[in-house]
Amino acid sequence: MALTSNFNRLKREVGIKRCVILDGNVGDVYLDEKGKIVNIKEYLTQTFKVMDYDNVIYWDRAEGIDGDIAHLKIIDEVEVAGDEYSFDDEPKAAASQKKTGSGQFKTPAEIFNIVFKNLTNKNRKIAFVLNWADYLFSANGFSEDERLNLTLLSKAIKDKKVDYNSTDINESAIIIVANKLSTLPISFYQSNPEVSAITLSRPDREERERLLEKIASGFDVKLKPNETLLNCDKKSEYIDMLDDFTNREIIQMARLSRKEAKLTFEKLFWLFKYGEKDNPWEKLDYDEVKRIKKKLAERVVGQDEAIEKIEKVVVKAHMGLTGMHKASSRSMPKGVLFFVGPTGVGKTELSKTLAKFLFGDEQACIRFDMSEYAQENSDQKLIGAPPGYVGYEEGGQLTNAIKEKPFSVILFDEIEKAAKPNPRILDIFLQILEDGRLTDSKGETAYFSESVIIFTSNLGAGEVSPAGSNEETAAEFIRIVKNYFDNEIKRPEILGRIGYSNIVPFNFIRDREFMVEIAKSKLNPIKVAIDEKYRLNLEFENETTFIKHILDDADTAKGGRDILNAINDKLLDGLALFLFEHKRDLLNYRGAKVVVRTGENGLEFEFENG
Repeated sequence: MALTSNFNRLKREVGIKRCVILDGNVGDVYLDEKGKIVNIKEYLTQTFKVMDYDNVIYWDRAEGIDGDIAHLKIIDEVEVAGDEYSFDDEPKAAASQKKTGSGQFKTPAEIFNIVFKNLTNKNRKIAFVLNWADYLFSANGFSEDERLNLTLLSKAIKDKKVDYNSTDINESAIIIVANKLSTLPISFYQSNPEVSAITLSRPDREERERLLEKIASGFDVKLKPNETLLNCDKKSEYIDMLDDFTNREIIQMARLSRKEAKLTFEKLFWLFKYGEKDNPWEKLDYDEVKRIKKKLAERVVGQDEAIEKIEKVVVKAHMGLTGMHKASSRSMPKGVLFFVGPTGVGKTELSKTLAKFLFGDEQACIRFDMSEYAQENSDQKLIGAPPGYVGYEEGGQLTNAIKEKPFSVILFDEIEKAAKPNPRILDIFLQILEDGRLTDSKGETAYFSESVIIFTSNLGAGEVSPAGSNEETAAEFIRIVKNYFDNEIKRPEILGRIGYSNIVPFNFIRDREFMVEIAKSKLNPIKVAIDEKYRLNLEFENETTFIKHILDDADTAKGGRDILNAINDKLLDGLALFLFEHKRDLLNYRGAKVVVRTGENGLEFEFENG
């Protein structure tokens, strides 16, 4: 068990090492050996009593010392030299407080002096526990007081004479508890044989199961008749769902179940983790999923093979089979795809259309233009600047986006523009693809388990000939992608995580009929927009003639993008001028038609009554 293993290591090393640093999941609660839920202070106190320590002194900056200080050497001044306290002439109440130490010695200088005076005490074994140590030292450079404190701490650890024949196995020790090891001076613990650093893990599956069994009665969830959380058919699945949860979060989830109307465990999970009672993947309508190819093809023409691949991804996710072959099936993304092909053939458009289909909103497609991340260290923009740097408080662009919209399509557009000049960015993708989660610079975890990850690339767009068949060009694009990852950037493991079968080549738009269909599909949004903005009905006297006029100058090598350019230049420019000329009278034309005629000299526009 992960946490148990961490604490067992602590028991082995404390007293052998004179200082043990605990970081990581130190703010959690834990099940002790008797099955009682305890915090870090209670767990450590129990541990040191079992190890026959004479005294456990617990300290933090807010509450000072907690523990029996009657046998400690205490000094008045913060300097190392000084007189010990004498309790003989103190009033009884004051003397009692001095002996317990409760609430005293709140400054780091005081506690470090006490540690320095007492760590080498041969007569008593003392465990000093310094909690909330993240705030003991400044992030940028040390003040003179902090340098003195660090010196006292280092001397306390190293000054005791080495006695290899001592019959006492465990010596007095300091246990420093911090959320992040990086908040402590690296010079103190690096290459220091008297200091050991132990990172407390989050509870593993067995530990989550123990806690769930302990607090099962605290969950008020909807189950089958005569079922309990401990004997229900889905108990094993529920434990897996709580992967990466802390014990505190599991307890909080139980409290939420009592606060909300009785929910199923699944709905409670979605509500706690994502703020949603329902999983959009499970809410997908069966008949809609059956029609997915038709729905996507309405906006993206001529890419039937790509749409078929998307259909497989969506159906597998809808049926809950994504990643079932892996142990981390709940954490990996719902789908990972690598779109490759010539420019302007619908790679980005298909990603947006998929987001609209899955989540009802095209804005659920979160796009990252990878050309913005080509500079060295620009990968930090995705996960946030390190502590102490400008922008640290803002977090990362990618991690913030997925926290805000966990149900989304994440589009990394033109990945090759960042991968070669800034290869470190690929390490971020490696974490997402392998674990389905990413920790930002603030230590907060973002989860990608409910998203679809899509990479797009123009690799080979200038090399592959459009003259071949779709099968030939597809094979050539796949070869180029494999060569790029294997030989050019030498990161075959990235493509291994994506999966060769998930490389989706897009076809060249060669067929005139496809070009016509693309043009037609782009006219509908314009009609809707004109109606919404001006209450005018845009109509074409002869749509076929108009589309021929649009396509005459379009460069088919640029695919659908040049069709959009032609519509913009020929239709929207002329329409804007026409409406501008009649701007003062547009209110009088509400409900009328704007008819577009295609003449020898180009497009002509005219109002007609509806």
